[in-house]
Amino acid sequence: KAFHEFGMNVLLVDFRGAGGSSGFETTIGFRESADVVAAMAYAQDQFTRELPVLYGRSMGSAAILRAISSSEIKVRGVVLESPFDRLLSTVKNRFSAMGIPSFPSCELLVFWGGVQQGYSGFAHNPAEYASRVDCPTLVLHGARDTRSTLRQAQTVFHHLAGEKRFVTFDSAGHEPCLKVDPNRWKKEVGDFIGRVAASTTH
Repeated sequence: KAFHEFGMNVLLVDFRGAGGSSGFETTIGFRESADVVAAMAYAQDQFTRELPVLYGRSMGSAAILRAISSSEIKVRGVVLESPFDRLLSTVKNRFSAMGIPSFPSCELLVFWGGVQQGYSGFAHNPAEYASRVDCPTLVLHGARDTRSTLRQAQTVFHHLAGEKRFVTFDSAGHEPCLKVDPNRWKKEVGDFIGRVAASTTH
């Protein structure tokens, strides 16, 4: 609804094993990056050839960063909400939130999960992907986020190669910033979308 208020068309995607999609497994943004590419191709084939603005929260942010860095997709801009810098970091954060010592359980979990899924969890680092993202990017993050800390999100922001802006929501945790402060979210996201739309030639 908020994006419709900006005059945008919206394609909403549930990743594999999440929401209404089938499956029971996740790679926390690694293989989901291919779903980002597929969703873009579908939207451009079925609806419009215009370049999109991509919006992702948490795992969605990781998937978008990897999709842009590892493929040839072109976008107007990107909004990343609650991004994590490394898979290992976000796993450690969850252990800390539960009051459980992270070492060596986190390392074992990331290693074995990677073995099961056929990729290296230790190499799944959105901060590194960000260095190959040169489109305009808006990063939104909650100051009280314990699943992806403010410092870790700032690391992602630091590595972004293009025009960028970081916005902190002081009272937000790992939750939709729109829900916490809708007026500020609408202003920041609306201004960003208006700016990238105006500066992009189709």
